[in-house]
Amino acid sequence: MTRPVLMIAAILCSAVFLAVLKNTTPSYATLTGPLSTTGRQSKTVSSTTFGVKIDRVLKAKAIGYKQFGRAVDLQSSGVWVVVSAELQVFQETMPVRAATLVGASGRLYRQSRRAGDAPNNLSSKTVQPGLPTTGLFVFELPEDETHGMTLVLSEQYDPQLKDEIGVSLDADDMAPLTKLEIRKDGV
Repeated sequence: MTRPVLMIAAILCSAVFLAVLKNTTPSYATLTGPLSTTGRQSKTVSSTTFGVKIDRVLKAKAIGYKQFGRAVDLQSSGVWVVVSAELQVFQETMPVRAATLVGASGRLYRQSRRAGDAPNNLSSKTVQPGLPTTGLFVFELPEDETHGMTLVLSEQYDPQLKDEIGVSLDADDMAPLTKLEIRKDGV
């Protein structure tokens, strides 16, 4: 009589144990998601594979630059956000192609394709170990999204088991410029 009772108790304990494991184990997406590092604009933020230092953040209603000797002027119904940064990699050559701006509402804004040919665009560069690279990230977004922004950088969009750096930007009190000229040496 005691043997069947012990078997039922063991089965119930096993079921409870498995239910607890199932409910407390993180999802596959969480387990294989990015290896996140966060920091503030005023400091160099480093992960195990790369680091970033944000120099300046500027907002403008219009941007302009020269491409193949002709002037390009881009207007926006929102605002342009231009982030000047220095990237460095530690172990191997790496592109930092994925730059996303997280706006005030939590929406994600990828780099503007309209300004993809702007001079000194960091997403078109490959960073070499020991050679810090400076350049710009250019975004276009609604003006009400420019408070409490976070710049998220990684080698690719939606990285799995790769480093991702999030930098809180200090541009909340900055009024947008009428026009911002982007030069080969920066802004």
